[in-house]
Amino acid sequence: MGRLSNKSGFTLAEILVSVGIFVIFLPFAANMLTNSRLLGSFSKHKIQAAYAAQQIIETQRQNPVSTFAPMLAVINPVNPPIVGQVVLDTKGNYANVNCATNPNLFCGTATITITPTVYTNSGGLQTKYTATYQLAVGAAYSYYSTAHMAVKISWNEQVVGLKAPMNEYYAADIIISDTMLN
Repeated sequence: MGRLSNKSGFTLAEILVSVGIFVIFLPFAANMLTNSRLLGSFSKHKIQAAYAAQQIIETQRQNPVSTFAPMLAVINPVNPPIVGQVVLDTKGNYANVNCATNPNLFCGTATITITPTVYTNSGGLQTKYTATYQLAVGAAYSYYSTAHMAVKISWNEQVVGLKAPMNEYYAADIIISDTMLN
């Protein structure tokens, strides 16, 4: 009769198989951690960009009629969009002077486009609301009193040593001649 060994433990073959499986799946796990970190950063900056865009629209909405009327005098305005720097760091600080020098901060450029809003009903008829603006010197002129304001915020997302361009869009229709909103 043979004696059974009471020794317990792993054999060398079992250890080598375990290490081999670990070595094969370790890069996948590390890649998942890196991707989740990048997605978290992107999501945070996307939310910040949407907030900044909404804030820009609300700030622009408070401008007087004279700001918008020249852009809305024709259906296809030739005026260029308003472009400005959005200085918003990762803590939501709008007055960070290090945005120009620190590439790790979330700093973007806002492009504001204002175009007339013309609504078309189911019968194909267009509804155009117009108002009149009197210049300080010269004749009055008509403009479209409803406008579509779109804000695009562009920034560079840091992706493993590279900068990936990102954009966030926010838009709203505004009533130019409404004294309660402007």
